[in-house]
Amino acid sequence: MEKYDYLIVGSGLFGATFAYKARQAGKRCLVIDRRQHLGGNVYCSPLQPPPVSPSPNPSPEGRGVINVHKYGAHIFHTSNKEVWDFVNSIVPFNRYTNSPVANYHGELYNLPFNMNTFNRLWGVRTPEEAKRKIEEQRAEAVAALAGREPANLEEQALTLVGKDVFEKLIKEYTEKQWGRKCTELPAFIIKRLPVRFVYDNNYFNDKYQGIPIGGYNKLIEGLLAPLNPPRRGTDPVGREEKSLPCGGRSEGADTLVGIDIPLNAAKKSVGLSDGQYRATANRDNYDLLKENARQMRKEPTEAEDAFWELVSAKGLDVKFRRQHVIGNFIVDFVCLEKNLIVEIDGGYHDDVEQQIEDNLRTQELKDYRFTILRLQNEEVIGNPQEVIRKIKLALWLAEKAPLREGFGEACNALVYTGPLDEYFDYQLGRLDWRTVTFKTRIEQTPNFQGNAVVNYTSHDVPYTRVIEHKHFEMFGQEVYDCPFTVVSEEYSTEYREGMEPYYPVNDERNNRLADAYRELAAREEKVIFGGRLGQYKYFDMAPIIEQALHTDLP
Repeated sequence: MEKYDYLIVGSGLFGATFAYKARQAGKRCLVIDRRQHLGGNVYCSPLQPPPVSPSPNPSPEGRGVINVHKYGAHIFHTSNKEVWDFVNSIVPFNRYTNSPVANYHGELYNLPFNMNTFNRLWGVRTPEEAKRKIEEQRAEAVAALAGREPANLEEQALTLVGKDVFEKLIKEYTEKQWGRKCTELPAFIIKRLPVRFVYDNNYFNDKYQGIPIGGYNKLIEGLLAPLNPPRRGTDPVGREEKSLPCGGRSEGADTLVGIDIPLNAAKKSVGLSDGQYRATANRDNYDLLKENARQMRKEPTEAEDAFWELVSAKGLDVKFRRQHVIGNFIVDFVCLEKNLIVEIDGGYHDDVEQQIEDNLRTQELKDYRFTILRLQNEEVIGNPQEVIRKIKLALWLAEKAPLREGFGEACNALVYTGPLDEYFDYQLGRLDWRTVTFKTRIEQTPNFQGNAVVNYTSHDVPYTRVIEHKHFEMFGQEVYDCPFTVVSEEYSTEYREGMEPYYPVNDERNNRLADAYRELAAREEKVIFGGRLGQYKYFDMAPIIEQALHTDLP
């Protein structure tokens, strides 16, 4: 089979935009993601609860659908007209303007810090009154330093905005975000704090901002969809049948979600030459696990039955085993010949703690050099043709593991947007991350808090903010035309293995370690490192798209 031009690991904004640019140049791309959806952290989960009773006047298509920002609020903003015009050429953006509110013990303050904030704090009405108040408090903080530089974040912030703004709107919120006291955080984390002496609640200074109409999934789908018209010099119809693996389609980017391929060499050996498949099992637990596996084979779920029938009847030229013991786990299905495990997931796998367990399980199975493909119950039962496509492509990719050594058999160049230290098998040490978790619920009211984002800046509330998702895309009467709403409480927490890494930790140790990893990355041939995880840098969305558009094609 002919190779792809690019194998893109990660379907977030960098990966999807790079795929769009590459396909404009006539290149063929395969985009893979270990999550069971495209879009990375901008993915939106559309939610429309079923009606309580049939309506005599059904709503127009799409009315009442709330796009839930599954991985936290994402507001697109930029002053770069090239980037703004580009994303709007893929999908039109709405007029959303980010104007968050801060809640401190029930007192509400507008953000960013502006005249509305200062009027609420001190009752001042003019910019000069506000400036004098802030300068008085800044002077107190500077005097307390007695000529030395600020030694921590608290001292730095006090010299920038004074005690009232700091204590009500910064201190406890920052401590919740970082999990440590402001006196224990380095001063350089806050280099400046924007203060506006105008009555303007627009959080961003950029010329353009908004949300894709229909949600960010529309943007990602548009970036990966067939080009219209096809780029001159490509032959989508002719190339589709005879060149790409597993019936790939060159007019759009090929995609495979739910796949996790080992990057590095196996850490645990598996000997199967004697046909004793118990060699993959933990010997201490094997007898118990084997009996449990036997019982599970007798009582399969509907989706497991459907999958077994599918792979038994479709002439895949490989043998799958079901409920097979590997290490300390019983996997749903495994092709030992190709080192591919297939797991069938039900709805409970959406639970945060279950996802952490799944990720740890996946990592241990990858240590045996197994590739893991996760499928959902619904697609196995309802879309067998798509499941077969995924299996064929996963079998083909599994042969290329570990990916650092074998990607050249699958593609001419690799685009990697996963964690930077993971690519190098943590050989210099692990980088630190902060992460967030969410508790999302439906409220049976059309308008829960009156704003998309409300920050909770005191310790007595455990979460950092509450997001009401409908306000990103519904305005005016539209808010009340949709009778329910969806809210998410956001919790900042220390990262532990198995969790989703979100934010790089900007301190001396991690900056030094990241620089060392970046030096290793610069030496990798035919590998592009992109995105927040792949570069260990925090980026807004617009700079990521700009970076992908301007990346040279190797």
